[in-house]
Amino acid sequence: MSEPFERFNLDTMSGVFPGVRTRVYQRVRLAPLDVPLSVDAQRQLPVRWARILHYENPSSCVVELEARRNTEAGDSHRDRPIPLLRIANPEPEHFALPFQEALAATGWRLVTCGACAHWRPLHAHTEDGIPVGRCVWQSPIQQNSFSSSFVIQLTAQSMLALDCIHWQPETTLEAKAAEPLQSETIAPIRKRAEQESDERWTWLGRLRRRLRRAPKLTGQSTERPWEERILERSGVGAGTEPCFACQGKIANLGALTAATPEGDKQTFSVWRCRTCYTYYLNDWIDRWERTESLETEERFYRLAPAEALEALTVIDNVAGAEHPALRHERGAQRNWMLTLIAGRPPLSHQIRQGR
Repeated sequence: MSEPFERFNLDTMSGVFPGVRTRVYQRVRLAPLDVPLSVDAQRQLPVRWARILHYENPSSCVVELEARRNTEAGDSHRDRPIPLLRIANPEPEHFALPFQEALAATGWRLVTCGACAHWRPLHAHTEDGIPVGRCVWQSPIQQNSFSSSFVIQLTAQSMLALDCIHWQPETTLEAKAAEPLQSETIAPIRKRAEQESDERWTWLGRLRRRLRRAPKLTGQSTERPWEERILERSGVGAGTEPCFACQGKIANLGALTAATPEGDKQTFSVWRCRTCYTYYLNDWIDRWERTESLETEERFYRLAPAEALEALTVIDNVAGAEHPALRHERGAQRNWMLTLIAGRPPLSHQIRQGR
């Protein structure tokens, strides 16, 4: 297994790590080609973190294995990155297959969404020019209340988005036919602040708010469509965090606060990257009130789109889910979240003392 990703540098007490990176970059996992694939390939492959750096002048794409800790020299010492390949003048329209073939020539395979059997390419690209597809993996209990166009938007994943526990390798390297899409870009998820502004300042928005608050006739559905219920709970900067996989920002789509057996506040929140569309689940435990030690424990997990939508459904069914006042009454929802992440290795796990 690969080393966990460190979001916070405990040596410098900041989010800054030494090294060089370009304006556009991705962090991916690679596996050696000489290791045979198993049925449970994602958990068995000895994966390594790597960086893909995109240079502008001259235009090129560079892949290098990230440095590993040298335990013999001490935990604070790291070896230098290992360069793997350079692709000059990469073409966004024909990036996926040539990139994987060039990587295979160095003895490595991609362990990302674009190399997964559940990924279907779309006629779309991220703002970085990386091909976009959609994840067709479905959970045993799949929600069917989404319109087809909104499903494509919510299940979109960059070719270089991080792998999840459902990752299964493609048996051969070959170009896939891209599915048609109305736009060459994936529409951003609407921000809650934008919805609130629309409901306050436009007549159509005020009408929608009045209709939603008005008493419903017997037998009339009171549920709003998912296009209105799934919103970014953050603005331009507030409520966002750096993405694990790229230079983009992840935004909060929903949160549920429950109580641990000790009475601490445990918040589960679903996040999505605005650039590569990777989904994450954040598990945050706040022990400040009980221990007075300012201790918090945080884990991040990678979610498949279908899992993220299920988690958002659970959150949406709880009134005031984020407010801690009724957290002791949400044991069933907490157990559901714990079952979702049971046995799943976290991308990051850190315990902090103090602010």
